[in-house]
Amino acid sequence: MKLFSLIFIFIFLYSCSGFTPLYEKKEILSYNLKNIAIATDKKRMSLSIKKNLLRKLPPINNKINYIIKIETKTENNSLVTDTDRKTSGYEIITISNVLLYKREKTYDRVVFSFEEKSVGLFDFSPNQVLSTLASRNRVLEMSSESLSKSILDRLMLYFSEKDNDS
Repeated sequence: MKLFSLIFIFIFLYSCSGFTPLYEKKEILSYNLKNIAIATDKKRMSLSIKKNLLRKLPPINNKINYIIKIETKTENNSLVTDTDRKTSGYEIITISNVLLYKREKTYDRVVFSFEEKSVGLFDFSPNQVLSTLASRNRVLEMSSESLSKSILDRLMLYFSEKDNDS
């Protein structure tokens, strides 16, 4: 039994040894991700998502073939406790609408669109304003990071599917 489990663990570890990121493995993904420009509305969350995406994407070429347009909407909902009916925390819902445009000679055409959603919770401390603001900013930063990762994953899947179709 020990020999069988040892062989199984060895095979499992050996199968994971050749892992490389999807965009490094395929040239077409790397080429498409290098030729993307990002446009956003001027909201703070959109700019934060753009900053995180630019950190994750490969360096941009001068020739732009695709444009990503990101529009975000942020909502705050208060959470109420049952015993004293006072606000105990807030829920921040961030929704990003993402449009991928393909650059053409006459106009830019929408080729892919999707929506990503992130929900974050933070506690409300009535006597500690700075602590409450810091926890709210931390939730917004985590939402931004999560949304940028989801957007990049969706783009890589789109380009890999497009490559397989052609």
